[in-house]
Amino acid sequence: MFNATLTQLVQASRALCYLCCLLSVHAQAQNTNVNLNFCVDPDWMPFEGVIEGNHTGIASDYLALFQSLTPYQYNMIPTASWSQTIEKLKSGECDLSLMLNSSVERETYLSFTIPYFFGPNVIVSKSDLPFMQDITSVGDMTIGVVSGYRLVEEIPVYYPGVNITTVASEREGLEAVENGDIDVYIGSLYSINLRLEELGLTSLKINGWVSIQDKLRIGIVKKHEAIVPVLNQAIDDISSSQHNDILNKWSNVQIVKERDFTLFYYLSALTSFLLLVFLWRHMVSVRVVSALSGKNAELEKMKEELLIANERLEHLSFHDHLTQLYNRHYFMSTLKDHFNQLSRQDSVSAMLMIDIDYFKQINDKYGHVAGDKVLVEFSNILTGILRSGDVAARWGGEEFMILLPKATKEQSMFLAARLMKAVRKHEFESQLSLTISVGVVQYRKGESIASWIERADQALYQAKHDGRNCVKAID
Repeated sequence: MFNATLTQLVQASRALCYLCCLLSVHAQAQNTNVNLNFCVDPDWMPFEGVIEGNHTGIASDYLALFQSLTPYQYNMIPTASWSQTIEKLKSGECDLSLMLNSSVERETYLSFTIPYFFGPNVIVSKSDLPFMQDITSVGDMTIGVVSGYRLVEEIPVYYPGVNITTVASEREGLEAVENGDIDVYIGSLYSINLRLEELGLTSLKINGWVSIQDKLRIGIVKKHEAIVPVLNQAIDDISSSQHNDILNKWSNVQIVKERDFTLFYYLSALTSFLLLVFLWRHMVSVRVVSALSGKNAELEKMKEELLIANERLEHLSFHDHLTQLYNRHYFMSTLKDHFNQLSRQDSVSAMLMIDIDYFKQINDKYGHVAGDKVLVEFSNILTGILRSGDVAARWGGEEFMILLPKATKEQSMFLAARLMKAVRKHEFESQLSLTISVGVVQYRKGESIASWIERADQALYQAKHDGRNCVKAID
């Protein structure tokens, strides 16, 4: 009797402490007197920059929206470089940064909102190098990445053994490729496009895509992590048209330069003179040159078509044709590589198996076309909540798998709960409201891939057996 009473008192005490914590977090989030100091990357246009002391770029337009959607005051702290911004975030001198990717290292001192801007990363090389389908095509060549960027941390994780050299800025990286100091540079498509035009580096080209995508978020120091839900709500309140207006505004930025045409005039005069002198030779050879040019153009066109066809074939071989998620074959290949790393390292990792509840009834009642649209909509929701480096695939029918590298049990359960909430809130095709069942399992050191997948299947079965619309984890 005494033991039962003592247990009840302990439970009541814990509940009271938890309630006090919730009230404290809520009060901090609702405090309208919070002044937030933010730092930026001063030289990362069109994403953001500082010109004549003023914050500009994509981030500045989103900041205007956040100022209208949240009760906080935002003040910019100037920095000379991105590396200095990172140091000020670590020291707490800056409270947040508006556009950055999350990473394992950054999560030690920052909390992150949901992503609100997505962008591809690309490979830049000299024009004479052949097309590179991914970082795996770089081989032992030297890769340049800006110091402090998330790519410095993540590229070695997914592509072990690559030769990375850090540079101080994107400008320095591109000029290093131009001068032959490094072989390739990797960075954001949007900023590289602008920088190549600005610097006039005509000998360089965008020569391949990187599978690691930018998912830009707001990063907030831990002492202010209570306002993350407020900022997440603000991000949810931004409309699609507002996102599109910002993207269209900054994707069309052009660099205008004044040019000295004196040398051009001299060269034109000299060229005209030489043309007159050698006119008779030109008239004799023009047909031959024309024929060769036509053949070269045909060969170049065939080369471009072949490259496009190869890219399409690669995409089709790795992706599900309906949802555009990775297919089962690619997932298993990636899982084997990741499993080999886990076997050698003392690390954590998680796997989610997901099933759309009562999906057969949708096909039976509304037809397979409506069912296919539901699968596509669900895949889009799933893609939106993934972390950088997570791998999602269509496992078969209405079942999906997610590999969460370096995810703890708490992180994997949190992601599963977010996905369930997003699905319940979404209005699907034919105004359907759907739910999902999720099985969650962590990697056990020493187990096989088959055992890991089997436990994920058992967890999903338990979720469906317990009434669906829930998450079940098996240790």
